[in-house]
Amino acid sequence: MIERRQPFVMDEQKFSTQRIVTYAIIAIFSGVTAWVLWGGTVEQRSIIIQCVIGLMIGAIAFWMGSSKGAADNRDQLNKLLIPPPPPPATPTAQTTIEEKP
Repeated sequence: MIERRQPFVMDEQKFSTQRIVTYAIIAIFSGVTAWVLWGGTVEQRSIIIQCVIGLMIGAIAFWMGSSKGAADNRDQLNKLLIPPPPPPATPTAQTTIEEKP
């Protein structure tokens, strides 16, 4: 039987949907921000600027936190997968007993 459909790659489909939703959210937020900054009241402008600052702090915290989490995860996996080196051999004191004839 000949397969006529293209192979379905789950990762590509998932990321393409996420990309479309992300671009739509960014476009809506940018449009609202531009509209408020262009013709909104002082209170509305203040709220939008505070929201933008909060989003920027959240984005920076996310990237820093995910980098720290990934580093911790990598360290834990390395501890589990790579056995620790054996402890260094300690020299033992050898005493010789002289036999008397």
